[in-house]
Amino acid sequence: MGGHSRAVLIFALLVMFITASLSIGCGGQTQSNSTFTYAEASDPASLDPALVDETVGGNIIRYLFDGLVAYDSQTSEVKPAVAESWESNSDATEFTFHLKSGVKFSDGSEVSANDFVYSWTRALAPATMSSTASAIFQPVMGAAAVAEGETDSLSGVQALDNLTLRVTLEYPMADFVSLLGHPVAAPVSRQAVENKAVRFAEQPTGNGPYRIKAWTHDDRVILEKNPDYYGNAASLDEVTVRIIPDPSTAVAELKAGNIDAVRTIPPGQMEALRNDGSVKFYQRDSNFVRFLGMDVTKQPFDNQKLRNAIAYAIDVDTIADKVLQGQEFPADGIVPTSVPGYQGNASPFKYDPEKSKTLLADAGFSDGQGLPQITLNYPGVGAAADAAQAIQSELRAVGIPLEIAGLDEAVFMEEMTGGNFSLFLISWEADAPNMDGYLFPLFDSNNIGATDVFQYNNPEVDELLSQARSNTDSGQRISEYNDAERRILSDAPVVPITFGQENMIYGPRVTKFIVTPLGDIAFNEITVSNQ
Repeated sequence: MGGHSRAVLIFALLVMFITASLSIGCGGQTQSNSTFTYAEASDPASLDPALVDETVGGNIIRYLFDGLVAYDSQTSEVKPAVAESWESNSDATEFTFHLKSGVKFSDGSEVSANDFVYSWTRALAPATMSSTASAIFQPVMGAAAVAEGETDSLSGVQALDNLTLRVTLEYPMADFVSLLGHPVAAPVSRQAVENKAVRFAEQPTGNGPYRIKAWTHDDRVILEKNPDYYGNAASLDEVTVRIIPDPSTAVAELKAGNIDAVRTIPPGQMEALRNDGSVKFYQRDSNFVRFLGMDVTKQPFDNQKLRNAIAYAIDVDTIADKVLQGQEFPADGIVPTSVPGYQGNASPFKYDPEKSKTLLADAGFSDGQGLPQITLNYPGVGAAADAAQAIQSELRAVGIPLEIAGLDEAVFMEEMTGGNFSLFLISWEADAPNMDGYLFPLFDSNNIGATDVFQYNNPEVDELLSQARSNTDSGQRISEYNDAERRILSDAPVVPITFGQENMIYGPRVTKFIVTPLGDIAFNEITVSNQ
């Protein structure tokens, strides 16, 4: 090679080296490291999936751990995760899951069917003190016995081999698999849990797309991409959760470019931020429903026509759009829009104050004459208080005298579940995105004295719910749930008020921002620009 050729080659290599150095050293588009930072108002309570009971920790845990299945971030439909496939028997009492091979915990150990047996049993054990395990695993044979401390063996869950898990239920439940996307059903490493040198709830060993890098309490939690993740790698290399208790401070940090997103919008700033060109506003339907509830066994709410009069008297559009400033939207049923099977316009009642007055007279209470003192109880302050005041005004307008009483949330729950209210404002978000979670606990007569706080008893509804639970044909199952929902609403033990929305803001650096119907920021789908 001649001297001129060598000089050209050396020059070309030098240019390539300088270009690569500049790409690495500057925040250019070709920079390999991508980070995302968002603000939460409080520290996670725990990062142990067995102990998840609040949104901050729950969001993080969903990306540290993968269960047998996951939920689609847009539709909430169940999709495979650690389980590549599954099948049930004909009456939906036995499910067999076939696990993917090569799934690893972040310590390098492989995930097996035995890890699920251990993890579910551990979550149910009284010593763990899980607030969610009993609800999620309630259908599983032997779950109650473990939860009550009668045994330490979960009889309904068996590892047939390393990659095959069989689950037997106490009763038919075709939608059982949809419960298993909840974090409490994720596998944990027994070795990591029993390692006394490390507190598992703070430094968990998971199998999700991220692993814990650091947690400085009341300041930040840092996650890094899990290099051994079995699934599609996340686009972000690192996610930081900043703990900023004051929402206005969080917004200021976003505008200053110090963080990329804010979960909690400051009170009264919804419209201003929606129209603020310096931030991007994100809104999507959630799995939350708020409704007015009545104890149908107590006077005067044992009167069907009175309950119908109340349903016609409430203007849910005004409550959602004006009173709550668009933070929630009008409900037209019990099952929220984001839940698979939502049917739309399930409620037969539309705002009609004149019809309400007519029904009030038909019920024997013309212009409210003869009605006893009625009090609407509601939990806490904020949106519930605003909605209660609006309902009070609307019922008074048709002749129903109504007082309202706000209570501490813990006191409210104790009084409501104790059967001490006749009229109350309640919100509900099922543990899993399925129709059963909104209909069976609240309206099946087997749950009177527990979650059926309306004392509602309709044998036809009970039969429909029972049929739906055991029906393995998804189309027929949804139709049966839809029918049950319409019948419940016709009886009017509840009046749907609003469905929830997730409202967040994010900065210009974020090119793709996804929040699931469960309210989780989808770390594994977010993309950012490094320019």
